[in-house]
Amino acid sequence: MKTKLLILLCLLARATLAQTPIDDYIRQGLESNLALKQKETSYRKSLESLKEAQALFFPNISLNARYSVAQGGRTIDLPIGDLLNPVYATLNQLLHQNLFPSIENESFMFLRPHEQETKIRMVQPLFNSDIYYNSKIRRELTETEKITVDQYRQELAAEIRKAYYTVAMADRLTGMLADTRKLLEENVRVNRKLVDNGKITIDNLYRSETELAGFDQKIQVSEKNRTMAAGYFNFLLNRPLKEKIVIAEPGLIPETISDSTGFAQTALENRVEVRKLEKAGDITELQLKMNQAGSLPNLMVVADYGIQGEEYKFNKDADFAQASAVLTWDLFAGFQNRAKIRQAKLAKEMLDQQSEEVKKQIELQVLNAYQELKTAREGIVSAESQLRSAREGFRLVKRRYDEGQANLIEFIDARTTLTQAEENLIISKFTWLSDYAEFEKVAAIRKY
Repeated sequence: MKTKLLILLCLLARATLAQTPIDDYIRQGLESNLALKQKETSYRKSLESLKEAQALFFPNISLNARYSVAQGGRTIDLPIGDLLNPVYATLNQLLHQNLFPSIENESFMFLRPHEQETKIRMVQPLFNSDIYYNSKIRRELTETEKITVDQYRQELAAEIRKAYYTVAMADRLTGMLADTRKLLEENVRVNRKLVDNGKITIDNLYRSETELAGFDQKIQVSEKNRTMAAGYFNFLLNRPLKEKIVIAEPGLIPETISDSTGFAQTALENRVEVRKLEKAGDITELQLKMNQAGSLPNLMVVADYGIQGEEYKFNKDADFAQASAVLTWDLFAGFQNRAKIRQAKLAKEMLDQQSEEVKKQIELQVLNAYQELKTAREGIVSAESQLRSAREGFRLVKRRYDEGQANLIEFIDARTTLTQAEENLIISKFTWLSDYAEFEKVAAIRKY
């Protein structure tokens, strides 16, 4: 199977050999497309979110300052006079001297009129399961954002390629119609001369002029389609909508391609959607572990150092230091954590089911794209056969028309058939190229 895949890739390399402008345009689009830039900006934002989550492992150091002014409030009465005055009186009597004077009871305000506290606080988590698992989840989310960027790059490259083929097809159709118009102009000129010489009736001239006018309308529609296709292509590249586009001749188209089985396996191995689902599974698993760890305690250290008092003084009587170990342990929370664990398990189960569905969808996409590619190749063979027959038929009718043995209606009908055959072949070839661009995307053949 790998040998078949290699052979097909070699054939497709030959088919795209003459399409180097497309690769240049794709590189330009991947560098300048605005939607892709938004995806890349979102990825860079997720990197900063990861740094934010990782920063929670480090200590938090803050400066806290408080200055209070108080008036009134409760008082604290200290009956020191009632306690000591009887003792002092007894001592004075024994000593026959008044050595110990009486003292008054004291009363203190509970709130000091002026008070300040200024300190530096450090909080260092020692064990916190939420911080640990949130950091891991953030990392997985960041990688998911990167995968999203890769996914859009693949889609953008395929869209640029298909838009380029649409422009090239419209350009070829417009050129083919312009060449056909020259023949119709020549036919009008000849018929006008024949009418002047009395060789044919004037209704033949009117018929040829009508055919030319109708063809001009068809050319206008073709030019409109080309302008719109070119505008969309330039939009994808973030260029001025009317900027010139270099059109290269498409390369050889392979005769056959192998079956889609090997490509389905390649798609399952390389498609970014599968990688994204794998990351989603990892995130769900981490959420489950985080919820299961919710029954564990959290431990942190809090340390303070500063000064306090009625005035700002920096000395050994004013400064203070304090350290605490803080343990938080939720012993009962109404079975909330148990419900979270069940939700995480159900989310994991749903994700597994979604993963299987996406894999089946990818296999179906590869099969459908392969069938479209196969049908488009058969359409080219049929269109080439039609064109050969139409050319030969027109050659014979034109010779009879020039000899006067075929009327104008036969000539116009043969010319119309030839034009339609040429148009059909152009459309068939570029349809195959667009279908291959889609097949290349869904089978994850090429990585940008």
